Amino acid sequence: MRTQNIVKEIESGFSEKYANFKEFQYDAKYKAYWDKCLEAVSDRELLSHIVFCNDLFETPPVKTFLLYYKNDFILITGSSNAILDVFVKKSIGAFWGMAFRYALGYTEKKSVSVSMSEYFGVRTATCFSKPEKKIVLEA
Repeated sequence: MRTQNIVKEIESGFSEKYANFKEFQYDAKYKAYWDKCLEAVSDRELLSHIVFCNDLFETPPVKTFLLYYKNDFILITGSSNAILDVFVKKSIGAFWGMAFRYALGYTEKKSVSVSMSEYFGVRTATCFSKPEKKIVLEA
């Protein structure tokens, strides 16, 4: 599975599958967040780590993503603890839902508690299971 195909799948289907969050994809005020999400799925090595953490440790992709880009989000938010507003948190969750459910083909999901209140203000996130086929990422 090529990362460029994953990006295309997300870009073409996100606003349809997650209509409540289409502003996240198209509104300029969310561009920095959207671009950071696309950067993550475009990076084969990083995406491999996100998939590995989800599959082996049941660490939600949102958590791995936010922790990896913690310093970037501090800059984007202008806040030392990068607290995200509710729409942005839910939109990032929708983005990773689109990536795992539709682009990567995971068939099941569950919400889990994450301890990210100090940074980002995130309390729960979704991890995914039972991919339709083995995930092999290519550049």
